[in-house]
Amino acid sequence: MDISHPSSKALNEEQQTLLSEFRSKVESRVTSHGLTSADVQSFVDEIKRHPEVSGALMDEIRSELARLTPGQRFSFDFD
Repeated sequence: MDISHPSSKALNEEQQTLLSEFRSKVESRVTSHGLTSADVQSFVDEIKRHPEVSGALMDEIRSELARLTPGQRFSFDFD
């Protein structure tokens, strides 16, 4: 089922780059010594300060965390 939200937009090139950087940082932490909540919060805070942040980008980040850290639950304020 394909669900689209009227206000949602595809990620632009800058947002794709931010997502790629986030993936690299998280994967590096997961493979080197493990990912802590503090690591994730630091990465998310860094992205939230970027002028290209969007709801769609934050949704992608949530999906990445679920994929990379199955069974772990992260609860952060993405507002």
